[in-house]
Amino acid sequence: MIDKEIYEFINRFDCNNPAERERILTHPSEKLECIKTLMTIIQKVSKLSTLQYTVTLIDDFLIENKNRVDLFHQYSRKYKENIYQTLAKMLYLQDEYLVHQVARILTKLACWSGERMPEKEFKDLIQWFIERLIEKNPFKETLCRCLQMMFRIDLYRMVFYKMDGVKQFVKYLDASLGTANSKDQMQYQVTCCLWLLTFNEHIATRIQAGYKLIPVLADILNATEKEKVKRIIFATFRNLLEKPSDSDVMKENCLCMLQCKVKKLIDLLLQSNIEDPDLSDDLGFLNSKLETLVMDVTSFDEYTLELTSNRLNWSPCHKSDKFWRENAQRLNENNFYLVKKLIDILKQSNSPQTLEIALNDIGEYVRYYSRGKNVIEQLDAKTTIMSMLTHEDTNVKHQALLCVQKLMVHHWEYLTKLDLNETPGGQSGASIIGTKA
Repeated sequence: MIDKEIYEFINRFDCNNPAERERILTHPSEKLECIKTLMTIIQKVSKLSTLQYTVTLIDDFLIENKNRVDLFHQYSRKYKENIYQTLAKMLYLQDEYLVHQVARILTKLACWSGERMPEKEFKDLIQWFIERLIEKNPFKETLCRCLQMMFRIDLYRMVFYKMDGVKQFVKYLDASLGTANSKDQMQYQVTCCLWLLTFNEHIATRIQAGYKLIPVLADILNATEKEKVKRIIFATFRNLLEKPSDSDVMKENCLCMLQCKVKKLIDLLLQSNIEDPDLSDDLGFLNSKLETLVMDVTSFDEYTLELTSNRLNWSPCHKSDKFWRENAQRLNENNFYLVKKLIDILKQSNSPQTLEIALNDIGEYVRYYSRGKNVIEQLDAKTTIMSMLTHEDTNVKHQALLCVQKLMVHHWEYLTKLDLNETPGGQSGASIIGTKA
């Protein structure tokens, strides 16, 4: 129950007269009493309808005038009460509407004032947001809009990033590609959050390496028909090329976009009549950057990016003798990083095509690098390769057999040059291979 004094004040305050509310909230003696009354209701009343009414009232009068958030901070200092802690307790109530109204209020208090939310309270709030994004609830769009408001402040961007929040965004977007129901609106909201995060140079420099964002956004770009989704993805791509100061990062991001066929989509859109000037500007910027890179990119750059992205396709380099002759030894760079990557793919991938290509590449590495067999043995990969001989997919088994043959045969390149009909001593090529194993 609320007492008579509070009841009469609420009746007077919640009128259809904005001018009267403004008078109360600017009056020297009444303004903090108003906030105190509202906070008292939140802390002492348990009736759900009353709490819903109160938080809606607070949210409405903050929307009327953003500067009113400062009244809550003044109240906090005067009465030595942590308003964030008081409100955050309500986030764990059972009523969805009430909880998300409180989230809206906390976001406004954190963003519309010159005073930033204390780090502990902000981390707790962000953790709550991350958990709610994972759960099924009808207010996910509201949550994203709250985060979008926060991500306009660089301090909040970094806290979210350090808490690994990007992982949930990418996971959600990746999962949305496999759903039958339309997810365009949430794809837009989540991508908008990512776009705002990438205005921070630190995040823009590391987000692709850490979360493989570009391939996921490129997949959505290929699947969606919604212009606003395409627009926000291209804007995000622009940030990933424009914000990093490290030229190597920019090059890697460009290469990934090329591999994901982003350039082809840009070419198609540039041929159409684009009315949105921002989209037109973003497309022009991206096209210029990608065109410049195309002239400088090497086949080994493309191969490295394809391998590190875990998205292997039968691109020409995998079957090119010239490519392997020139680049097999380069797989040893950075402490055999790319060789180890191929082995990891064999251990972790469930895609038959990916396994086929990885087996092919290991075989070609052994074939064209004279010490390749020793490297594979030292990395303890033979057992993994042999296990592929019993794979359920016939193409994987075939590539595994070829790979094992290359591992067992010495001087492979010499043997492949022999004419099987003119082998020394009248022996067949098959018998020579048998004696070399």
